[in-house]
Amino acid sequence: MRQCIEIEDIEFLRRQNGIHDVELQAEIKALNEGSIVRLTFLAGPRISATLAVRITSIVPAGFRGTLTEASSIAGLATLRIGGRVVFTADHIHSIVKASRNSKLRQ
Repeated sequence: MRQCIEIEDIEFLRRQNGIHDVELQAEIKALNEGSIVRLTFLAGPRISATLAVRITSIVPAGFRGTLTEASSIAGLATLRIGGRVVFTADHIHSIVKASRNSKLRQ
C-alpha cells in the first residue's frame, strides 16, 4: 500500500511553541515566481525530509511549485525533481537566499 505524503504545517508548530517569526512572515509576503522555499514532507510519524521547492505560481489559496531536490529517504522516494507541489504560507519552513538559490537552479 502506498503511503500518504503530507507537508508539515510549520506555522502551527511555531505557534504551538510560542514562536512568532515576523521577519519570515514579511519574507513570505515578498515571495514571487522563481523564489525557492523549503518545505518539510512527512510520510508517517518518523519519516521526514525538508526539500527545496521553486515557486511556479502564486494563487489566492497559496502557492504552486516544483521540487528542485529529490528525497533519498525510502518513505519519500516518490518525491522527485520536477514533481509538482501545492502549498500555503503555513507550510514554508524557510526561504532559500539568493546565493543558495542560484545553486539550486542548476
